[in-house]
Amino acid sequence: MDFYNEFSDIDKSNQTDQQKQQAYLELIEKNYGEVYSMRIAPMEGFWVRPNWGIALIPADVSVEMAMHQQVGPTVNTTVYADTTLALSYADDVKGVDHGRLSWGVTGKFVNRGFYSRPISSTDFANGDEIIKKEDMLEGYTIDADIGFLWTPELPDSGLWSVLRLASPTVGLVVRNVAETGFGSSLKLLNKEGQNGEPEKLYRVVDIGTRWEYPSMWIFGGRGVLDVRDLGHPDFNWRKGVHLGFEFDWTVSTWWKGHYRVGLKESFWTAGISAELGIFNLDFASYADDVGTRNTPVESRVYMTRLNLDF
Repeated sequence: MDFYNEFSDIDKSNQTDQQKQQAYLELIEKNYGEVYSMRIAPMEGFWVRPNWGIALIPADVSVEMAMHQQVGPTVNTTVYADTTLALSYADDVKGVDHGRLSWGVTGKFVNRGFYSRPISSTDFANGDEIIKKEDMLEGYTIDADIGFLWTPELPDSGLWSVLRLASPTVGLVVRNVAETGFGSSLKLLNKEGQNGEPEKLYRVVDIGTRWEYPSMWIFGGRGVLDVRDLGHPDFNWRKGVHLGFEFDWTVSTWWKGHYRVGLKESFWTAGISAELGIFNLDFASYADDVGTRNTPVESRVYMTRLNLDF
């Protein structure tokens, strides 16, 4: 927010273009090495019934700005603007002995606007609209995610019986199975011609497991451990392993609370949720690693979500 406020003060000032350019240059220099990010999804809709669901996310926009010294002080800016329509179906696999095996598939249409280039202090000083629609790459893709969830059947007695209270489950998801890229465009954002296409959705594999805590009165919870993005070109174990613990209390079906802590990409995470009737509130903090493969750099995100659950 400090960077944004300083940037806005320069933009709204009565300085000449040359004075603004110098002020932007000094602001970028003062923030060398810093990375600022923002993600906005102003409205989302999900309709879920037994075995199937549909989701519409009209706009999921993320912006990342990194301050660098190249030919001169620049802000390396990357923008993703995704519109997603998804349809899911899931069911149990019949005839499985000694446990429960479920499968699910989500087919999705994603239209992506993509912008990635350095912006100089001169660009900031000379242009009212820094990121123009005609500078964005645009395309759409149709792809799918496939997942499996297994709950083993544990014996009533013996060594393994002590795990019955934990109700362990194991999951596996293959995301973006087709990985076809954004080769076709509807020209919703950029109606002009363009060279290239947006960064594709990579085919990756996520695996994980969940363990329940024994319930006591209105209290319960679970712990999870997973490895995500296996197969991504930038995968490494430090960024891929996630660990989390959730503690919750349930007064009734319409009055619940949840507390969460964990690790993501070696950085701490925390969250709190409140459910009261149809009103749900979530607040969370996590960090993305925006550094190099060998030098982690933390870019912390604070997120809130308000939703009505009918």
